Amino acid sequence: MQRKRSGVRGLLAAALCCALAAIASPASAADSTVVIESTAIEKALREQFFTDKGRFWLNKTDVCNQAWLESPKVTASDGRLRIAAFFNGRMGTRVADQCMGGADAFGVTASGKPFYKNGRLGLEDIRIDSLTKEIYQPLLQPVIDSMMPKALDVDLMETVKSLLAGRTAPYEVEINELVATDLKANDNRVNVGVRFNARVR
Repeated sequence: MQRKRSGVRGLLAAALCCALAAIASPASAADSTVVIESTAIEKALREQFFTDKGRFWLNKTDVCNQAWLESPKVTASDGRLRIAAFFNGRMGTRVADQCMGGADAFGVTASGKPFYKNGRLGLEDIRIDSLTKEIYQPLLQPVIDSMMPKALDVDLMETVKSLLAGRTAPYEVEINELVATDLKANDNRVNVGVRFNARVR
């Protein structure tokens, strides 16, 4: 799981570097806005978790006993980041080359509230917002609790430092303080207002 976590961070960091608009003078206090589009988060999730022909497996005992999520869609509105996906599952027994048993297919939506703390941007207050069949709650809840925090996990200090280093190379960038002045999740993006003290040497 650590490799997946690092991969999501890397993809989001790359997206952030393209979204941060600030140029530091040799010594300055800069105000800027980091914009993370929901499509960037969705791409990161697809590349790290939904890797088997677009599926994220919950159970794969045999062809008659399987469950997976597919078709993830990330949106942001009303202060929350939302991940919707489609659940497919079947439970049965193989009889004469056929699966005898039940099958289910439905949508599920989970959400979390973005927060900023100690230089990191992440998600809290994670919950399942929409689930057609409550019987699947015990199966899906641990997956949601694990996946949602990885959907948005960014070291803003390192991201800003990397961006400024690219703009001021070969000079060294030093950031003494970075504060999030505003944090919103609306219009299918997460906006973070940041203020930082930077020195380029």
